Amino acid sequence: MISWFKTATNPRWEWLYFLIFAAAYSVLCIFGFRTANNNVLSLIWPANAFMLGMLVRFPLLAHPVGWVACLVGFVIAVPVTDYGPITSAGLAAYNFGIVAVGHVVLSRADPADQRLERRTSVFYLLFAVGAASIFAGIVGSILVGPLFYDPAAVSSFRYWFSVELINQLAFLPMILSYPEGRKWARLQLPHPTFHDQVPIIVLVLSAVTGLFFGGMGALAFPVPALLWCAISYRVFLTALLTFVFCIWVIIATTLGYIDVSHVDQSLVLSISMGAALISLAPLVISTTTATRNEMLNQLRHLAAEREIVANELDHRIKNLFTLVNGLISLSVRDKPEMKPLAGILRSRLTALHHAHGLVRTAHATSVARGGSVSLKELIGALLRPYESAGDKHFTVDGDDVLVNGGTVTPLALVFHELATNSTKYGALKHADGILGVHISRDIDGLRIKWTEKAPVQTGYSDAAESGFGSKLLDLAINQQLHGNYVRARTEDGLDIEIILPSKLFSEVPSSLPAL
Repeated sequence: MISWFKTATNPRWEWLYFLIFAAAYSVLCIFGFRTANNNVLSLIWPANAFMLGMLVRFPLLAHPVGWVACLVGFVIAVPVTDYGPITSAGLAAYNFGIVAVGHVVLSRADPADQRLERRTSVFYLLFAVGAASIFAGIVGSILVGPLFYDPAAVSSFRYWFSVELINQLAFLPMILSYPEGRKWARLQLPHPTFHDQVPIIVLVLSAVTGLFFGGMGALAFPVPALLWCAISYRVFLTALLTFVFCIWVIIATTLGYIDVSHVDQSLVLSISMGAALISLAPLVISTTTATRNEMLNQLRHLAAEREIVANELDHRIKNLFTLVNGLISLSVRDKPEMKPLAGILRSRLTALHHAHGLVRTAHATSVARGGSVSLKELIGALLRPYESAGDKHFTVDGDDVLVNGGTVTPLALVFHELATNSTKYGALKHADGILGVHISRDIDGLRIKWTEKAPVQTGYSDAAESGFGSKLLDLAINQQLHGNYVRARTEDGLDIEIILPSKLFSEVPSSLPAL
């Protein structure tokens, strides 16, 4: 029935929704009046929680016609009582005042909080229920009086406040979190497995065990299973189970299934209040879990989109390398004297292509290497485009480590920038220049020493420290990788020492498959 109120309808049929709403409210009021003298059911008055939940959940019903419809339903329910018109008017003011206070608070919350879909949702719920319950305690003790309780057992304010708080916390979350349409389909398990049902089975067994042991401590037996259910199920099912828990506590205590000495209305109220407040913990856990799951789903969706874009970009870059190689071959077809130069260009383009593929392969080989790539291989691939045929200008030695997948890109940017600067000013520019990269791992972390020996041009260090390259190194090394670096000018070149945290790297297995 609830989902009907969300469906776009012809205005001529809106009266039917108000009629159904009024009829449901009238039935719940009759239930409350009929059970007023029952030791167990006298504490259960779901009419106000139902009306408040429907008004908040479905704004169509919050129209003045909806309030009038419920008032008519209340008037229809009054004849089942023996109360006079003054008492009945007081009951109407009491009930509709509670709903009005709760509606004023909840209607100002975000729709996601109204549906208990955020971590903050329970705070808004508790604030609204608390305000409505305080109103119930004050107005109930003034207008209604001791109609449903023993004044000698409990104060008037405490009774009306407690009863309203219990009912609101038990019934309202179920209405607010009731799934609709496709959300309801997702809630239902088409083929529930035993694993899916275990939390509920444990909840039932723990409740039975509590009855077996008896005593006040037995009331806490189902709590761990209830928290397990909150982690395992969606908010609506959690709210439904907490409602069952509250009813179980009231019935087990009042009827003596749990051996509690001197059971009276005051003790039942206290225990019921405790059960209602305990039910907040599963709701908090369930809403937090739902928020986390929603964020995880969004992250998975974004990761899938990112991978699609990355694959498309990778495909286009490969096509670009192929196109440039083809243009080089086409350009030197009729110029034999340029073929050696063309070969050098093609080899360097191939090396750059390989460096690009190495970074992308780090993700593709996540199963075989845990998302890691060899640091030596990474640096070598980035420097290989700058070596001449038969004359290697650089060496990479020392300890080899595996770079974790998330660290590959910033490191690749760092060494690409260092190599670019070296080709402009340093060792990779001169035929007799020598570049050495030494890797060492110790307790303090990983040290990478970049050493250039060549007649370095004047201003090399100044340009490197003040240009874009310096900003890139600061961003990548200091901020992203949480390391640091030192640049020093020497008599025969330039030294750069990079120190990075050990947690970014892992040991190389004894048998590491090549990329």
